[in-house]
Amino acid sequence: MAKLGRRLLASGNILATIVLLGVLFIMVNYLSSRRYARWDLTRQKFTALSGQTIQTLKGLQAPLSVIVFYQPMHPLYGLVKDCLEEYARVSPRIQVEYVDPVQDVARAKRLVQDFQIDVEKPDALSLVIFQSGSRHKYLSDTDLAEYDYGSMSFGSEPRVKTFKGETAFTSAIISVTQAKQPLVWFTSGHGEQSVETQTPAGLSELKRSFEQHNIRMDTVTLLERSAIPPEVKLVIITGPTHRFAEQEAALLATYLERGGRLLALIDPLENTGLDGLLTRWGIELGMDIVVDPSRQLPFVSPGNLLVTTYTQHPIVEKMKTLLTLFPLARSVRPAEPVPQGLTVTPLAMTSEAGWGETRTSVEEFRFKAGEDVKGPVSIAVASERSTPTQTRLVVIGDSDFIANGQLGNAGNLDLVHGAVYWLMNQEQLIGVSPKPIQALKLNLTGGQLKGLLFLSLLAMPLLCGVAGAGTWWLRRT
Repeated sequence: MAKLGRRLLASGNILATIVLLGVLFIMVNYLSSRRYARWDLTRQKFTALSGQTIQTLKGLQAPLSVIVFYQPMHPLYGLVKDCLEEYARVSPRIQVEYVDPVQDVARAKRLVQDFQIDVEKPDALSLVIFQSGSRHKYLSDTDLAEYDYGSMSFGSEPRVKTFKGETAFTSAIISVTQAKQPLVWFTSGHGEQSVETQTPAGLSELKRSFEQHNIRMDTVTLLERSAIPPEVKLVIITGPTHRFAEQEAALLATYLERGGRLLALIDPLENTGLDGLLTRWGIELGMDIVVDPSRQLPFVSPGNLLVTTYTQHPIVEKMKTLLTLFPLARSVRPAEPVPQGLTVTPLAMTSEAGWGETRTSVEEFRFKAGEDVKGPVSIAVASERSTPTQTRLVVIGDSDFIANGQLGNAGNLDLVHGAVYWLMNQEQLIGVSPKPIQALKLNLTGGQLKGLLFLSLLAMPLLCGVAGAGTWWLRRT
């Protein structure tokens, strides 16, 4: 009887322990599903969202639906899904639906009808659709990724070179939730570069990137206008080669006094007639060409300026690890003294070895003390006035860096995007950049490669042969 009691007690203890462990397991899983930490350990931080995107998502006031119109075997499907899962995790207002256009034909036909999708287009069955209320926007493959088509010559599928998911998704969210498209004017009539031109010197790629961010652009001639209306959020001047008339300069001055925004990209040695206007806002243009031999690219002129030094300012705070390439730049610096009420900040600088060459007709650049501007030399400057109305200006001493042939270089697009977003008070978008997909490579020197070949083709087979011969000899003896 005593043994039976002990057995029952032991069995009860075991059962109670199992039940308690089960309850503890359920409680831990319940708590961890609601209180957890996540880390993105990938090298390019594919799933980690930028602070700007998180701020945008937390500011959503209405439900937002996202429809992934992709087949699961599509090369972008996994990247899109991982990225959108992070969006939905940050904001409960985002609802994501995945539709396979081949398997779910009925739903696919309904989407084609509702969103007026052109099924004749090659990417019609590879779209991500964002919808908020009555507004919607869809993104195609070309909006989400850049492909490397070099492998196709060997019979392989094109490789995804750069994933632009976060940039495109955040822009789409702003497009469908923003009450009104901001209007930007590009000036014309002074030899400015055109946003319609698709040549390497044109600005069509810049226009496309602005349109993706829900920015409406008009090209205007200021002489034909009596005033710049308040709905114009920003005026951009891109590389004028002829002077602005006094009437145009006065028009810009009035616009800025009323709280306007101006981005001026002024190339070296050009007399634009805007010097007086910019000086009143604390910015001076140098009649020089900026060079920096310590950061010169191989096999190119020192006039091709490579900048890796940035100051503390919202426009460039996310560019500390990026370089910007200016094909030919002039110095732009704060006026001395800075006019009262203005905050004037240099943005991008040369190294101390750089200088502003004032003797622009010489074939070889050499620093001459007392004449040239000693480094570090500023290439871009931002000016801001807070009262009585907020006014912002950014002046950069080059316009070629945003041309189609140059915009893809390193941080060029980041710099112009940062300037535009800051000027329009959209700082939450600064720093949302595409993420390159890099393959892990082992870079070997010539000596290391020879050593590897010797080890794999000669040493290891020889070692195996010696071991085999030794084994044969031991067995024979």
